[in-house]
Order: sequence, then C-alpha cells, then structure tokens
Amino acid sequence: MCLFLFFNAMWSNIIGQEFVKNSITHLMQNNIIPHGLIFFGDEGFGMDAIAIRFANLITENSSVNDNFNEKIEIKYITALPRGKNENDSDGPLDKIPGPEFEKIKGELLKKGLNPYYKINIPNANDIKINSIRNIQKYLSLKPNSAQKRVVIISTAELMNETSQNALLKNLEEPPDNTFLILTTNNINALRETIRSRCQEFQFAPFTEHEIEEILQRYFAKTNEETRMVNRIAEGSYLKALELIETDVNFFLEKTISILRFGLAGKYYSCLTEINDFIKEEKEFQLVISFIIYWLYELNLSRDQFTPYYFVNYRDTIDKFNSKYGHVDISWSIKDCENLLYKIKNTNVNLNILKFRLVMLLSSIIKIK
Repeated sequence: MCLFLFFNAMWSNIIGQEFVKNSITHLMQNNIIPHGLIFFGDEGFGMDAIAIRFANLITENSSVNDNFNEKIEIKYITALPRGKNENDSDGPLDKIPGPEFEKIKGELLKKGLNPYYKINIPNANDIKINSIRNIQKYLSLKPNSAQKRVVIISTAELMNETSQNALLKNLEEPPDNTFLILTTNNINALRETIRSRCQEFQFAPFTEHEIEEILQRYFAKTNEETRMVNRIAEGSYLKALELIETDVNFFLEKTISILRFGLAGKYYSCLTEINDFIKEEKEFQLVISFIIYWLYELNLSRDQFTPYYFVNYRDTIDKFNSKYGHVDISWSIKDCENLLYKIKNTNVNLNILKFRLVMLLSSIIKIK
C-alpha cells in the first residue's frame, strides 16, 4: 500500500490517462518493466508527459537529459535539423551552428520544465541515424549495479528505415537496467520487428475537464479561453492550444457563410468563400468540424436544445428547421465526418476535398 501511495504521489502532476498510469504502476510494483515500451495515440494525448515522468520514477531522477549532460541518466531524443556538411558519422549536434544549437537547447530545457510543452525546432524533419547511434554509445557504457538508464524517443514515427534498423539492435539485446520508451502519433509507421519487442500502451483522448486542467496548470490559460475550445479539441490539449490562438468567432462566421452558399446550391460562391480564407489543411479541418457541430446543433434544436457554438446564429438554425425540418440530416453528418477522416488520414488533394465539401453541402436539403 505504501508503495502504491508513493507512485500515486509521483503521478500527481500528470493529468488523465489513468489506465496507462495504473498499468505502469503495476509493472513497477511487480518489478516487471519491459526493456521496450511504446506509448501511442493522437497528437496532444500526453504520451511524452507520461514517458518523462515514468523515466523519472525508474531512475529516481528529477530532470530530463537535454542531450548535453551525459551524467544525467534520462536521454531524450527527438527530431533535429541537419548541420552544414553533416554526415552520418558526425554526432547529432556536431555540425549545428551556434544560434541553432542554443535554440535546440532552449526548447529541450522548456520540455524539461513542462512535460506538456511541444518542442518547436525549425527544419527538424526526422530523427537522424546519428541520434540513434548516439543511443548505442550511451547504452554501451556500463552502469553501476543499481543504476538504471532510460532513453525516450519522442515522435518515433519520424525515424527513417535506417534509423529504425539501428534502433532494432538495441531492442534485440538490451543491456541490463536500460529501458527505451518510444512515443508516437502514428504507430503504424514503426516496423513490426520494433513493435513486437515492445509493450504497447494506447492513450485515450482527454476529457474536456482534463484539457482545461492541463491548459490552466501548464500554460496559464483562463476558464474563458478554454471553455470555447474544449468541445472541438477532439481530446487533444495541443489542438485546444491552437484553437485558443485562433479567432474562433471568425471561423464560426465563415462557416455560416459557407453553409448559406452551399445549402442554396451556389457552388461557385461556396467554393470561392472556402478558397478565400482557407489556406492550410488545419483550417479546412476546423471548418468541417464546425459544419459538423452546426449540423449536430441543428438536429438537437429540433428537440428544443439550445445551441452551444452557434447560439448567436439561432435564427439561422430556426429558419432552416422551419423550412427543412423534415430532412434527415444524420447521413449528412456521417458524410462530413467521413470527409474529415479522409483529410486527416489520406493524401487526397485538398482542392478535390474542398469541391467534395461543396457538393456535400448542396445535397443536404435533398430528401434521402
């Protein structure tokens, strides 16, 4: 019981993901921690935060290795830019110019202070082979008998084939008292030979309350800032953060404009409206999310429920229902959800998807 209470106290600053935390606690209590672990889920589900805290629990160390101090027993690996004339035999930071090096160091220090912080390193597109070889060198050093070492590979899906092959050697014959934790938003990008040598933990979406707690505790956001975005954050605190930086009311207004043109069958005007202000895929995703919520609230208003997001557009909803209250829009909601899924998970041309949205909206008022 004391051990369990100790572990609970150590998780006290980590929000949500109770199933994962309880599973890890069980492994530690029974001293059966596997040498390889994979934490996977959508971006913003907190895999890194639990990986860092878990590593601290294993090593009884209070800080994260920033790749510059080899005495610390937690090493954190992430994507890095390539230096000028860098080759695979160089160290991961050897050819990085001074200003970029300081930027990287600063980002890693921020991560050490806030495990929910998203590292932002320009031109860091993949996890380099020399970063993985640096792990091999690090693990080859013999620790003291009671000393444990942990390597965290964040966004592990950014390892290319060569890097994954190099990592596999560490997983095939892991040294004693060493542990590798991979965090990823795309577990299918990892080789099956890597996955088969690791224990996998799937992370669930955060609740609205958990997102609110993360944003307030770790990013000093207010209740007012978090209230509007929590419902459309899809369980991701990072998406909630992005939404806070977005003019949500502007997107609501544009969504209504797109709906008016689309529902009226004004194809050209609708497509023009979409193209005029949607410049990035994330913006398109947000508009479709709002369209889905508009359709949901349209449906709910038929049972006298008050809209949440579109409360200022209640008259638009009421006018639609007075004229088309007989139309079953459940199929339209599913069609929009399928379109949103395709944007997130396929490489379909964005212009094609925009046109499909216009055609979808124009078909809504047709009886199915």
